Amino acid sequence: MNQRAHSSSSSETATPFDDLGVAVSRHEPLAHHTWLGLGGTAAYFCEPIDSDALGRVVKRCHEQQIPLRMIGGGSNVLVPVAGFEGMVVRLSAPGFCGIDVQRPAIIAGAGAKLVHVVSAAVQAGLSGLETLVDVPGTVGGALVGNAGGHGGDIGERVADVTVMLADGTTEIRDRSRLAFESRWSNLDDCVIIGCRLELDEEDASLLTKRMQKQWIVGRSTQPSGTRTVAMMFKDPLGTTAESLVAQAGARELRAGDAAVYAAHANYVVAGPHCSSDDVRTLVETVRSRVREKLGIELTPQIEVW
Repeated sequence: MNQRAHSSSSSETATPFDDLGVAVSRHEPLAHHTWLGLGGTAAYFCEPIDSDALGRVVKRCHEQQIPLRMIGGGSNVLVPVAGFEGMVVRLSAPGFCGIDVQRPAIIAGAGAKLVHVVSAAVQAGLSGLETLVDVPGTVGGALVGNAGGHGGDIGERVADVTVMLADGTTEIRDRSRLAFESRWSNLDDCVIIGCRLELDEEDASLLTKRMQKQWIVGRSTQPSGTRTVAMMFKDPLGTTAESLVAQAGARELRAGDAAVYAAHANYVVAGPHCSSDDVRTLVETVRSRVREKLGIELTPQIEVW
């Protein structure tokens, strides 16, 4: 009887990755890894120690057709209550989070926090990233979504990107193979490992003042005092999603314990009893309202898994 129980327990904890020499957890709560603190579990979760370990995991997912997702700061990720039936990888090991100043460039790992890269550039007297100081998340996420604002996008400074392909091999894609548009890049077909950003020499004290000003301005346009907020939509060309949500009369909408943040109408605020499904329903409801009232199709900023 004990032998059967042991056998059953072993089968429940076994994974398709057990022979790879990589620590993989089962049923990892993804709420701990997202900005909103919401969502179900991942069937498999790992934080590889280096590129070799990452390559083995990526290749196995490809071979066995296991869905693979990367997660960084989780600021634009919405995981359903039902969870994600695949592998979720977080590049948190030191080898993926390096920041190396090689003036006038910076080499940054995909797992490095974007704000840390910005600070390193400013301290080194290198300009071009300081307007991104108020953007949350990691370098990898910033590259995929071409993070930016009124002062410019990260894509404008990218010289090359090191990526991993489905078979676990790596390659460097130079500028001629990269495409960046507003909150979009063509880097959604691979795993980003790192990048080289070409910057300009400038006085560090002037850059520091510019960065501080951007931080203040950025904070003033976003909800404060809580992390349980997330931007709903990307800004369409020539206008803002916030103004469209307001014009459509969607400021007062809510779904469950998720509500539009009235003072900054392009943000959703999650109440204490909110679920990720509440947020998804609210985003879809607001999007439909804008479509019906204004004939404009908003593109979600939040990525629903």
